[in-house]
Amino acid sequence: MATLQNIRNKGPLLVIVIGVALLAFVLGDLFSSGSLLVGKARDRAFVVNGEVITTQEYSNKITEFEEFQKMISGQSSLDENISLQIREAVYQQMVRDRLLKDQADDLGLVVTKEEINDLVYGQSVSPILQQLPFFVDPQTGIFSRTALVEFLNVINTPNPNPQEQALVDQYKSLWLFIENMIKTQRLEEKYISLLSNSVIVNDLEAKRTFDLSQQNAEIEYVMKSYFTVPDSSVTVTDKEIRDFYNKNKKSFKLEAPIVKISYFTKEIVPSDEDFAAIEQQSHTAFEQLQSAVNPATVVADYSDIPYRDVFMGERLLTPSQLDFARTANISDIYGPVREGDSFQLYKLVDKTVAPDSVYLSMMAVPTSTMVGQDSVITQFVDSIYNSIKNGESFANVANSLNPGSNGGDVGWAREIDLLPFGKEMVDAAFNAPVGEPVRISLPGQQVIFQVEQKTKPVNKFKLAVINMPVLPSEKTSNNIDNELNQFVSKEDIKQNFNQLATEAGYMVIPNMSFSANDFSLGQISGSRQVISWAVNQKEIGAVRKFDLTNLRIVARVDEVIPSGTTPISEVADIIRTQLINKKKADKIIADLEQQNIASIEDYAEAMNSRVDSVRFVNFTTQNIVGLGYEPVINAVSSFAPLNTVVGPMEGNMGVFVTKVIDRSEGSAEYNDKEQKESLLNNNAYRLQMQALETLKSKLGVEDNRYRFF
Repeated sequence: MATLQNIRNKGPLLVIVIGVALLAFVLGDLFSSGSLLVGKARDRAFVVNGEVITTQEYSNKITEFEEFQKMISGQSSLDENISLQIREAVYQQMVRDRLLKDQADDLGLVVTKEEINDLVYGQSVSPILQQLPFFVDPQTGIFSRTALVEFLNVINTPNPNPQEQALVDQYKSLWLFIENMIKTQRLEEKYISLLSNSVIVNDLEAKRTFDLSQQNAEIEYVMKSYFTVPDSSVTVTDKEIRDFYNKNKKSFKLEAPIVKISYFTKEIVPSDEDFAAIEQQSHTAFEQLQSAVNPATVVADYSDIPYRDVFMGERLLTPSQLDFARTANISDIYGPVREGDSFQLYKLVDKTVAPDSVYLSMMAVPTSTMVGQDSVITQFVDSIYNSIKNGESFANVANSLNPGSNGGDVGWAREIDLLPFGKEMVDAAFNAPVGEPVRISLPGQQVIFQVEQKTKPVNKFKLAVINMPVLPSEKTSNNIDNELNQFVSKEDIKQNFNQLATEAGYMVIPNMSFSANDFSLGQISGSRQVISWAVNQKEIGAVRKFDLTNLRIVARVDEVIPSGTTPISEVADIIRTQLINKKKADKIIADLEQQNIASIEDYAEAMNSRVDSVRFVNFTTQNIVGLGYEPVINAVSSFAPLNTVVGPMEGNMGVFVTKVIDRSEGSAEYNDKEQKESLLNNNAYRLQMQALETLKSKLGVEDNRYRFF
C-alpha cells in the first residue's frame, strides 16, 4: 500500500517523465523519417509545370542517352565534352516532353500505335529512322528498309539461345528508346502543325509578300557609325538606365544562377629532376638495346610505343628517324637524344628495297570452336581456294559468299596496316606474286587473299624506336600541391586573393562570370567541378584548390547571382550602351537636319564618311552584304522613291542616308499555293522556336541541376 501511495503521490511527475520520453521517441522517429522527407523535397533536379523531376530520373535518362550514343557511334566510352552535351540535351528534351504532354493532353493530341507502325513500316518512314546509322546502307549512305527489317527480325527472334538472348535484349531496349523518340517527334509535329495552321495566310498577304520579294533595289548609302562619336558627347543618367530596366525586365530573365569567379591555373609539368631521372634510364636502355638479340623486349621495357616488326617507307618516318636511317649501318643506334618532353633512341634493325604497298582482295572464313567442325571448315576453304586456283574470278567467289563484299576488295595496304593481322599475314602479302591466291590460317579465321597490284620498290627501313616520355613524378606533383595548399591557407586569402596570387607569380583571371550550367571554365577540360562548387558556395570569398589530371585550379567565389531577374547592376553597362547609341543617333540626325543638305555626296562630307552602295536588296533580305541586319535599308529598298535622298535615319550600326538608284523586278511567276505554303512553313518554324519559350514562361520551369551535377 505504501508503494502504491508513493506512486500516486509522484503520479504527475511520472506522467511528465513518460510524456517526455514518448515525445522524444516520436520526435526522433519524425526526425528520422523527416530527414527522408526533407531529402525528397530537396531532390528536385528540375521542375516543369509543377512536376518534380528527381536526380534519379534525370540520371537514368542521361544513362539511356549515353548508351544510345555508344551504340550508334560504336564507342565503348564517351569523352567529357560529349557527356556534358548529352546531359544538356537530355534536360532540354525532358522539359520539352513535359511541356508538350501538358498541351497535348489539353488539346486531345495523341499518337496511336497505328501511326507508329505506319512511321516504321509505311511509305513515309520516320526521319529519325532514316538518319540512324543502323538503318543506312554503308555502300550508298542511304536509308535501307532491308536493314530496318533485319533489325526488327532480331528483336522478334523466337526462342533465342542463351548467347543470342543478350543481343536480343540489347536490341529490344534500343528499339524502345527509338520508338519513344519517334512518338515524341510525331506529337511535336502535330502540335506545331496545329499552331501554325491557326495562323492563316490570306491572299493579300501572300501576294504582297511575293511582290516585295521580287523588288530588288540598288542603293547608295552613307553611314556614320556610332563608334565615330565619342561617348562623352551624350549623357545617360542612372535614372534613364533604371527606367529602361524596369520597362524591359522580361528581357533580363535569368534561368540559372550566375557565379563570378577569380581564378588561376598551375600546370603540372616535369621538373629538372624528372628529366634527369629519365635521361639516366635512357642510357641504360641504350646499353641493353646495343646488346639485345631481340630489340622487342628492350622496347617493351622502356618505350611507350610498342616495337613494330615491319619495314616502313620513308614517308612513315619522322625527319630525325629518316636522317638516321638513310646513313646508318645495320645495328647502329641513334641517341639517346631529348626531343621535346621525351628521350628518343633508334636502332636500325634492317633495311630493304621493296614495294611500299600492295592492293589486296580478301575473304575470311571464321573457324569454329565446336568439336568436329574444323575439318568441315577446312574442306570448305579448300574448295574455295581450289576454284580460284582453277581460274574462277576472285571477285565472283567473294560476292557469292558475301554479296556486300564488293568482290572482297580491301584496297591498298602497307606493312604497318596489315600488322594487326599478325606478322605471318604481312610476310605472306608482301612476298606473294601478283594475281595468285594465297591461303593462310590466322587466329579465329582462315583467310584467302590475292595481291592485285604492287607499288614500285622503294627504300624501306625496320627501326626499333624507344620513346621515353618525361612525366611529372609524384614528388613534383606533391611539391606543387604543397605550394598551392600553403597559398590557399593564408589568413587574408579571401580578401586579397588577386593581390597575393599576383605577388606569388600566378596569372589571375579576375571576376569572370559563368552560368551555373556552363560546362567548364573557358576551354579547361574537367573544370565543371569548379563552377558547381562556386555556385553552391554560401560564403562569398571562399577559396579552394581543385586537382585536375595535369592541372591545378585555385578559385575564389566573388559573387553568386540567383536565378530570376538579372540585377540591374549586371546589365547596366549593356543598357547604357543601347541608350548611348540611341542618343548618338538623335544627336547625329539633329545636327544633319540643321544643315539643310540636299545631295548624298554632301551628306557624305558632312558625316565625314563616303558614299557606298549595295545591290539586290529587297524587303525580305535578312542579311545585307557589308551591313548585316538593318531593317531601315529593307524598308528603303521597297518604298523609297527612285533617285531621292532619304534620311537621315537611325539604324543598328549607325545613322544612314540613302538613295535608291535602281529597282528591278524579279522574273519568278506568282504561284498562290506555293507562296502560302512557304509563308506557312516560315510561320511553323518561327512558332516552333517561340512556342517552347512561351510555354516555359507561362507554365514555369525551375532548373536546379547545378545543385547536384
